[in-house]
Amino acid sequence: LEEGRSVLYLVPELALTEHLIGRLSEAFEGDLTVYHSHLTPRARTEVYIKLSRSEGGHIVVGTRSAVFAPFDNLGLIVMDEEQEHTYKSEMTPRYHARDIAKYRCAYHKALLVLASATPSIETYTNALNGRYGFVKLHERYGKAVLPEVITVDISDTKGAISNELYTAIEECLNNNQQAILLMNRRGFNTFASCGACKTVLTCPNCSISLTYHSANRRLMCHYCGYSRDYTDTCPECGERAVNYGGFGTQKIEDELENIFPNARVLRMDADTTMARYSYQDKLTAFANGEYDILLGTQMVAKGLDFPRVTLVGIISIDQQLCNDDFRSSEKAFDLLMQVIGRSGRGDFKGKAYIQTVLPDNDIIELSASQDYESFYKTEAIIRKSMVYPPFCDICSVTFSNEQYNVSQKSAKAFFEMLKNAVENEYSDVKINVLGPIQPRINKISNKYRNIITIKCKNNKRFRQMMSTLITEYMRNTQKGGAAIVVDINPLV
Repeated sequence: LEEGRSVLYLVPELALTEHLIGRLSEAFEGDLTVYHSHLTPRARTEVYIKLSRSEGGHIVVGTRSAVFAPFDNLGLIVMDEEQEHTYKSEMTPRYHARDIAKYRCAYHKALLVLASATPSIETYTNALNGRYGFVKLHERYGKAVLPEVITVDISDTKGAISNELYTAIEECLNNNQQAILLMNRRGFNTFASCGACKTVLTCPNCSISLTYHSANRRLMCHYCGYSRDYTDTCPECGERAVNYGGFGTQKIEDELENIFPNARVLRMDADTTMARYSYQDKLTAFANGEYDILLGTQMVAKGLDFPRVTLVGIISIDQQLCNDDFRSSEKAFDLLMQVIGRSGRGDFKGKAYIQTVLPDNDIIELSASQDYESFYKTEAIIRKSMVYPPFCDICSVTFSNEQYNVSQKSAKAFFEMLKNAVENEYSDVKINVLGPIQPRINKISNKYRNIITIKCKNNKRFRQMMSTLITEYMRNTQKGGAAIVVDINPLV
């Protein structure tokens, strides 16, 4: 700023922009601007024109899309929580904000700062190898110390709240302090099944079970938006034997209100934050002490700083640990570390409770000890032995069509084209191909999917080969072929 250059500060969640603007305005004088895709078209245009005509000296805070803001004199880009998957676009072009930020900093001869308590495995590897500069903070800012972490085995617990967590919440409320509870699934019940014929009520458009939402008494699909009325009658056998199981944020909220009737509970998930400013309004209300307990999905785990929060409770993390994704351990560790870090950021020492049926799991134990270095060493060994990033790049090629056989045949045809290419014209391109296979959720919005996963080195020659093959595939399958989507290093 002293040099008259501009600063771009990226955050992974929209609501964190206002939170950060307040902090930055206390520390720096000058022009602060918010830039993100949720601005009205007029507001976005005004900001765009303002930045494009300016010679520098701005601080711009924004989410992923702000990385394209029209700076002419860019001096610094800061990416907070750089490991977050929200920095990767799921729509074409499937860019990662970190890659765009690298390019822009090289172009403008600016500095890129990737900030995180739990860096992505790829970023930390680059830091250790000297490709990136590395600055490590050895202690928390100010007087705050890391919270104490307690693991609770809930194998025999009937409700969502264990006795240990109940006692901790009660103590927190008695001390006039605040608590944050994480439950990374929304809705009331997460599945419904018939006790007579064992049929699970699923979405007709997607291969996923329906989630019951008590607020509108409907069964809903979280992928395509399909919904139907609550029912206790099985659609297959006609028996009134439908049982509802599992729990999400709505059921936890209901349970909290029953066992702590005097506590003021604030629930934050995709259902309660649909309005434009609801996320920020709810966080402001919690910061002002209008609520005692903040319950939510992973949106309550990131970048929040509330001095009166002395207790964090992770209701359940086990599903995160058992996903069919090679990044599942990394994602679970990141989430645990992030939400644990919300506790004890003020003058009082914090505590965090992890409820799990897998108390001896390595990720749970490493999160409890808040030991990122040990986690990285273990995860890097696994990634290297299995040849996954950062020891290669991943190219995911997805084929989708309303007819399963079309999706399957298209994937097999592309596989043969790929095989032929590396055996002939592109014999210098070294790849390892997995599939084609059906993903765990193989049908979304009435389209069946087949996926080919390519382990590769994402260099110019590989991209040239893929471009040629995609063009050839599109030319050969104009009549009735499956749609094709290519994604490099997908995060979800």
